[in-house]
Amino acid sequence: MDIENLKRIIAEGESVEVEFKQSFHSVQEIARVIAAFANTQGGLLILGVKSEGTIEGIKDNLDLVQQKISQANSIIHPAPLTNVGIHTLDHKSIIIITVHRADSSVFHSVEGVIYVRLGSTVQKLEGQSIVEFLRNRQILLFEESLEFSASLKDIDENKVKEYLNLRKQTDYLQNHSVKDFLISKKLVSFQPEVKLKSAALLFFAKDPQSFFFYSLIKLVRFDGVEPIKVLAYEEAKGNLPQIIDHSVNFMRRFIAKEFIITDTKRKEIPFLPEDAVREAIINAVAHRDYFNKNEIQLSIFDDRVEITNPGSLPEGMSSELLGSFSIQRNPKIYQLLKDYAYMEGIGSGISKIRRLMKENNLSDPEFIITKNFFRLVLRLRKGKEAVLSLELTKRQINIINYLKKNKKIKSKECATINKISNPTAIKELRGLEKNELIQKIGTYRGAYYILKEH
Repeated sequence: MDIENLKRIIAEGESVEVEFKQSFHSVQEIARVIAAFANTQGGLLILGVKSEGTIEGIKDNLDLVQQKISQANSIIHPAPLTNVGIHTLDHKSIIIITVHRADSSVFHSVEGVIYVRLGSTVQKLEGQSIVEFLRNRQILLFEESLEFSASLKDIDENKVKEYLNLRKQTDYLQNHSVKDFLISKKLVSFQPEVKLKSAALLFFAKDPQSFFFYSLIKLVRFDGVEPIKVLAYEEAKGNLPQIIDHSVNFMRRFIAKEFIITDTKRKEIPFLPEDAVREAIINAVAHRDYFNKNEIQLSIFDDRVEITNPGSLPEGMSSELLGSFSIQRNPKIYQLLKDYAYMEGIGSGISKIRRLMKENNLSDPEFIITKNFFRLVLRLRKGKEAVLSLELTKRQINIINYLKKNKKIKSKECATINKISNPTAIKELRGLEKNELIQKIGTYRGAYYILKEH
C-alpha cells in the first residue's frame, strides 16, 4: 500500500472496514477484531494509530507484535486469510493487518463466539442474530433442518413413484424401499433413528401443509389495476410440483388475453408470454426463504402480473446481478425441481424471463426488493387491457361468423340465426360485449352490434 493511500485511509477514520489500535492490548481482543472483519466485509486493522487517527507508532518490539498477531490468528476457528505489513509513516512504524472476507459458506469464531462489524464497532452475536447470520451465509439451510414430528408414514409412496418415473427409474421400488430412496437422495438423517429433512416433506409428504402451513401460493385475480376488488382467489397446495402446476394453470386461465376470431374458433393470445410467468413462478418456489412463514402470492391485474416472494435476496446478490449468476438459497430444492424438469441452467431463470419479454416487445421485468420480500413485476403493453378467458358458446360463434360476413347484427337477427327468443339473444350479445368482442352502436330499437377491433 502506497503512503498517500494509507494517509487517506487514516484521515477518513474508522469504519466498518477500518479500525485503529494504538497498541496491542491482548491476543483475544485482536482476534475478535480480525474475526469480525472476516465475518463481515473484510478490512484493515491498523496498529500504531489512535482511535481519532493520530499516528503514534508501535512502541513494542515489532517481532513480538507479529508473534502475537500469529497467536491471535491461531485462536480464530477456522483461521482467516490475513496479510501483515509493516509501514513507516511520519518516521513511525505502524502495522497493517489486511483481513480478507470469509467465503459465503464459512464463518469465523473466537472461543466459540461469532463476532461481526457493526459500523466501526465489533459486535458479539447472540440469540436470533446468530440464526440470521448463519442463514444469510447459507450455513443454516431450511431444507436440511429436521422435522422431528414427521415419520416415514407421512411419505406418499405415489409421489415417490411419480418422481422415479420421471427419472426413468420405474423398477426402483421393486428392489428398494421408500426409506432407501430417501437415503439415496440424502433427504433423511439418523438421530439415531431416521428423521426426515424438510426438503423430503416439501416434495414427498402426503400433506406438506400440515408441517409447513405457509408452503403454498396465494393466487389472486384482481379487477382493474389496484388490489381492491377480487375476481378470483385460490390457494395452490400440495407438494412443490403440484403447487407450481396449480399456479401455472391459474395464470393461464386468468391472464390478460387478446382474441382473434377465425371461422368457428377463437384464438387466444396472452398479452404476456406464459412461459415468462411460468418461469417466475418456478423461480419463486425454488428461491424463496422457507424460514419466513409467509406465503408466495401471484397477483394478476389488468395491466401486470406480480409475484411476491418471502425473503430478500441472498447475501452477495444484488438486483444488478440478477440473471448474470445464481446464489442458491435452497440447493436441494433446486436440484429436485431440476429433476422434475422445472429448472434449466444455473442462473437462467431471470435471463430467460428478460429474453421472453424482449422477444414480445415488452418492457424489462421490474424488481422491488426490501429486507423482507422480493417482488417481480411483469407489465403488459400500454393500452392493452385484460379480458378474462371465457369459452364462446355455439350461439356466440354463430354471432361472430354472421358479423364477419355481414359486418353488423341486431338482436332480432341474432334471435333468428340461433332460433332463440329476443331476450335470450340480447343476453348472448351482452355477453360478447362484456368480453369486448363486439361493440354496441346506437340505442333502443336502432341499436346494432359490430365486431370490436383489437
